[in-house]
Amino acid sequence: MSPQRLLAVARLDLGQHLRRPMLWILVLVLVVMSWGMSSGDMRISSGDTSVGGEEAWITSQFANAYILSIWVFTFYTFFIAILAGMAVIRDDELKVGEVLHATPLSPGEYVWGKLVAVVAAFSGVLAVHLLAMIFFNHVVPNSKAAEIRGPFLLANYLVPALAFGVPAILFVAGVCFAIGERSRRPLLVFVLPLAAVVFSLFFFWNWSPSWLDPRLNRLIMLVDPAGFRWLQEIWLKVDRGVGFYNTGRIGFDLPFLASRLGFCLIGLAAVAWSHARLAATLRGAVRVRPSRRKREQETRAASEVRLADAGPAPLAALHMTTTPPGFLRGALEVARTDFRELVSSPGLYLFAPIILLQAFGNFVNTGALEAPLLITPGLAAARLVNTLSLLVCLLLAFYTVESLWRDRASGLGSMIGSSPVRSGAILLGRTLANSLVGAVILLVALAACLIIVVAQGKVTFSLFPFLIVWGALLLPTFLVYTAFVAAVFSLTRSRYATYAVALTAFIVTGYFQFRNKMSWVGNWDLWGVVRWSDMGPLELDRSALVLSRVMALGLAALFVAIAVRFFPRTEQDPALVLTRLQPRPLGRGLLRLLPFALVPLVSGSALYVLVDRGPQGGGGEKQGKDYWRQNLATFKDAPLPDLEAVELDLGLEPLRSSFAVTGSYRLANRGEQTLARFPLTTGPHFKEVAWTLDGRAYEPENRTGLYVVAPPGGLLPGQAVTLGFSYHGRFPDGVSKNGGGSEEFILPCGAVLTSFTPSFVPVLGFLEEIGVDEDNRYEPKVYADDFWIGRTEPLFGGSSSFTTRVTVTLPEAYRANSVGVLVRDETRDGLRTVEWRSDQPVRFFNVVAGRWDVRRGDGTAVFYHPSHTYNIDEMLQALDGARRFYSEWFFPYPWQELKLSEFADYARYAQGFPTNITFSEGIGFLTKDDPRTNTAFAIAAHESAHQWWGNILTPGKGPGGNIVAEGLSHFSAALLVEQLRGPLRSMEFRKRIEESYANTRRPDAERPMVKVDGSKEGDRTVTYDKGGWVFWMLTDLMGRERALAGLQEFVSTYKDGPDFPVLQDLIAVMRRHAADPAAFDAFVDQWFYTVVVPEFRFTEVEKVAVGDAWEVRATIRNDGTGTVPLEVAAARGDRMKKDGSENPDYRDARVGITIGPGQELPVTIRCDFEPDRLLPDPDARVLQLERARSLRRL
Repeated sequence: MSPQRLLAVARLDLGQHLRRPMLWILVLVLVVMSWGMSSGDMRISSGDTSVGGEEAWITSQFANAYILSIWVFTFYTFFIAILAGMAVIRDDELKVGEVLHATPLSPGEYVWGKLVAVVAAFSGVLAVHLLAMIFFNHVVPNSKAAEIRGPFLLANYLVPALAFGVPAILFVAGVCFAIGERSRRPLLVFVLPLAAVVFSLFFFWNWSPSWLDPRLNRLIMLVDPAGFRWLQEIWLKVDRGVGFYNTGRIGFDLPFLASRLGFCLIGLAAVAWSHARLAATLRGAVRVRPSRRKREQETRAASEVRLADAGPAPLAALHMTTTPPGFLRGALEVARTDFRELVSSPGLYLFAPIILLQAFGNFVNTGALEAPLLITPGLAAARLVNTLSLLVCLLLAFYTVESLWRDRASGLGSMIGSSPVRSGAILLGRTLANSLVGAVILLVALAACLIIVVAQGKVTFSLFPFLIVWGALLLPTFLVYTAFVAAVFSLTRSRYATYAVALTAFIVTGYFQFRNKMSWVGNWDLWGVVRWSDMGPLELDRSALVLSRVMALGLAALFVAIAVRFFPRTEQDPALVLTRLQPRPLGRGLLRLLPFALVPLVSGSALYVLVDRGPQGGGGEKQGKDYWRQNLATFKDAPLPDLEAVELDLGLEPLRSSFAVTGSYRLANRGEQTLARFPLTTGPHFKEVAWTLDGRAYEPENRTGLYVVAPPGGLLPGQAVTLGFSYHGRFPDGVSKNGGGSEEFILPCGAVLTSFTPSFVPVLGFLEEIGVDEDNRYEPKVYADDFWIGRTEPLFGGSSSFTTRVTVTLPEAYRANSVGVLVRDETRDGLRTVEWRSDQPVRFFNVVAGRWDVRRGDGTAVFYHPSHTYNIDEMLQALDGARRFYSEWFFPYPWQELKLSEFADYARYAQGFPTNITFSEGIGFLTKDDPRTNTAFAIAAHESAHQWWGNILTPGKGPGGNIVAEGLSHFSAALLVEQLRGPLRSMEFRKRIEESYANTRRPDAERPMVKVDGSKEGDRTVTYDKGGWVFWMLTDLMGRERALAGLQEFVSTYKDGPDFPVLQDLIAVMRRHAADPAAFDAFVDQWFYTVVVPEFRFTEVEKVAVGDAWEVRATIRNDGTGTVPLEVAAARGDRMKKDGSENPDYRDARVGITIGPGQELPVTIRCDFEPDRLLPDPDARVLQLERARSLRRL
């Protein structure tokens, strides 16, 4: 092998690569994105993002590894595949292969030279990418990003590039080169990168449930070509603190380095295999199997016999004609020929299993408590929209370009160009053939969905959702993208330029999606906006969906017209091009295209206007900011009257998303000062608002939606007024900016409305969250340490309880629920009228409506969609259990009934109003019940607990307030699961929320629990998950009986106000019931007033036989913080079987220790059985990090 000839090949190919616009388009995209990302839009989720907090740097080694591992594999891969995989194919098409191989050039020099050129080209791209990142991060940094920029260290850029970027480039280049050289089929070249990117995006990088075996997880890390999963699971998943990430270095373990080296070797080995095969077949005879030689001989002999028998025939027997084929006939003939060619391509048959695997992988994603969801046909169709948009569009792009290029590559271009078949017929025929390929892919995906839905054994399969979602929504996406690719090809007449533009369109679209800058107008592929509900399909933003698809079809027609107009039937004439660019010819050409542009222009403009006039459009944003600017300083902390009674007549028209309200508030001044005025906030969708004051017409001051009521003479202490109001409106009033969900709505499927927001009733006071975005968001109030002493205002709702009378009128097919008891339900003239009255005072209320069936229990009821019967028994048992046991444990339930109502999955949450819990269909009703956790039961138990923690007792406003509501609800759910489902399932529930805490906490922003107010990133998991865990551990410390007695006193003391409790109040009450006040104080100081969480590891583990027994000796180390009592167990077998029952073969032996931070202690456990594992905390009694990794198998 001659190095000179090898380098000559490399220089020639590298020169060709550098002359192609495709490479420079990638460079331009990377430079622009590096500039965009210098503002910190893509960085490690660590640190404290509040003003003055220490934030994660975008210049650290971890941050650059995070970016490069994703970008190199996602963006570079397709470009590498095109240049490497097409290297030999392009020579074949240009007929230069025979010339080259007639020279002294050896196959090795030829193959390795081409690989060197590709690797050199993309190494250069990577180098430019790194220089762009350095330039925008350090030389001309974003002036607003000073807090997220660290010092320049070359290693922070080079190490991630070498560890993540170079192996990915070598692997993709080598394997794609080998595929292209061996198959000589361009379409087959794209299967590997497409499969790899899709599996990475939807599986390798996202699927990591807590129950996944660590050994399998480790294996998946090592087979991820990008290396991102290893980085995520080992270093990023559990936040190690911003200081570690900003100044630390990535610790590469030996298996990972071996994996990266392995990917490099796979790429090189693929090229070496290609070299060996090419050397064996290029010059000299090729070995042919005897069976194949025999078949070829038999075929040749049969052909010769047929030719001999045929004899001469007249020319007329050919049935030739000089009549040009019609448009349709020509299109069908082209389609038939192209489809036959496409069907014979192995790429299609390799792609179908990819779709199947991806569909199955997509459906193992989990919901609440990491429980999988039941897959209904509608959910299956909607979940695959993103995947199919990406996969099928890219596949169609490759098929379209290759089908249009095939004529030139085969040498038939001039013949087809001079044929009488019209250009439009040729393009239509090829589009039809490619569309049939897309149809085949959709059929494969449909088969996967059918298998999954039927295999569950609970859900009935239906084609309707697939016809709507894939037929009406996805097909226009495929058409517009295919037409766009054809238009680009016709304009550029270049295979590589077309690929570059087609891929760039996807990259730019994804970039705007990632930065949340996308709107309905630009979201041509409907990425992330399709939400299905069995209760009412595609009802939210339906007008935007329709206009978006009309615009897509119109654009498709425009692109087809452009493709036909510039279809390359002749060689390009530079003089003719210049002539056509003159004003008059150019104007005539544009006028011919104008009719095709009318549909996308009109529909796009209408869609833009809809978005702009919607609640998230320019007008809505301005109104919200005007509300905030005009009223913040004056009314933020203005004193308010107490609400004594609510009278409400609500008319709902779900089919029109409209409502009408007539009602009144009875407002009393229970303070010591006269209230000269008080504000109420209304919704911008309220129309024709009219007010009365004590029955007389009244005109309050309107301050951009904040109505200021000033009773004559003021509202004196002890005085009350009745404020009446009436209005009507639509809700939601317009479309959103770019799809998504809505927490409250009135839609044909039903309604969800709450008194927390001005969705259907005025809210007393100024709502400081309205009109706040990243431009005017301010830091939350800093509370004094003793703020809780004295009177504390409620966290939500009013400071006093009130009575309600809510009358709802709606079509008779619907039911409507509100707080309290149903006192009237009558139907007349097609309308149903229901009246709900509070049987005990409440502090907030809601209205939820739907077309339900109902299942009743012991003073409980579940209202559900008729087809969602899967988890009703579990939920009803949770409601019944909550009424009984929470009443025994905390306080008697004061209301007559406890009901739970389902609403459409346009927002995934649950909320517990007094007597009236609301559940999204996707958070409990469609949960696939896991026998190990009973997820539907646990979620219902949590929401039922809010009847006590939130309704009977309302927490105070300030740090530690919401932990009383949410942390105690998690704790209560764990108690109820243990009571009714057994201790093992309660352990599993605690492990799931522990895993959630470990994965989503922000150590640098985490504050002591008495300081948590929900304003910082990571506060949510502390409030819910850590709060529930710490209350569980406190109960262990105090003993169940004493802890419950403390909680009962707590509720009795604070349930009626006017002082509303926070965590410090709870601690003070619980301390009175502690048997050991000193131990209680030590626990409180550690868990409530500081931030601690232990993390255990075993070292020096050995298992030895001692006579008839076994002894396990090890050293346990606390790598975390906090001093905790801990049991260490040597065990045999899994404690819980897959069906949730206890394994009768499970055995363990234990020792107890107390271990502090950084402490190492020896443990010796003697067993009368042979153990197979060593684990800390076998009963899940101590909150800790990375419990699964602490287990050691013996």
